[in-house]
Amino acid sequence: MAKKRKKQEELKAEKDWKPPVFDREEYMRTEISVAKATIFAAALAVPMAAVAMFTLPVGGTGGGLLIGLAGISLLYFLFPLVKVDPKSLKVMHWLGAISTYFFLFLAVWVMLCNPPFNDFASPAIRDVQVSWDGGDNWVVANNTLADKGEVQMPANVTSNTTLLIRAQVTDNVELNEDSVTIQLGAESPVQMLPDQELDNYFQYEFEDPEPLMFFTISASDTNGNDPSSYELDIVL
Repeated sequence: MAKKRKKQEELKAEKDWKPPVFDREEYMRTEISVAKATIFAAALAVPMAAVAMFTLPVGGTGGGLLIGLAGISLLYFLFPLVKVDPKSLKVMHWLGAISTYFFLFLAVWVMLCNPPFNDFASPAIRDVQVSWDGGDNWVVANNTLADKGEVQMPANVTSNTTLLIRAQVTDNVELNEDSVTIQLGAESPVQMLPDQELDNYFQYEFEDPEPLMFFTISASDTNGNDPSSYELDIVL
């Protein structure tokens, strides 16, 4: 009997239940506010990326990221300009606007900091090689973007051997080929000549190599970025 009464009460509760009234106007106001907030966040990302780009030579990558993060704080104070109450936005709405802003900021910032818009990168010196037999065989000192390498001189090298040194030197816009130099110890730097067989390679030859020799390869680009250098030790 108790089970029957309980079932009847459940059926009655189901009949008495009514779905909540759907407030169409409130729903539309919320959706419009969220759309405005997202569009405004995307629009703000572009000028903030431009500011981060202009401050890159001074503040570096860290400074640019700080500017991007500062833009997130500005959203709260600037939303009223487009008639969006920041206090009315829920957590998910804020996460959507912030993610839209930040990822667009990163994309525009990276684009503005690279060619064809700008050049903030110094030349790259890599794949430094040494030959003691006129270029028939090469010993690789380092084929990465490290700034220092070492080569072991073969035991059969004599003082009347011609030493060849070459390196790959590139830049993301335009390399100043006249600036590609090599310096032996404390002597004056001399210009390295383009390799006739390999693109972006430069070489120079030295007569009468000694057991211990220290070289510095340097290069700069046409946009005034910091020059790059590579130190090479040749030892017994």
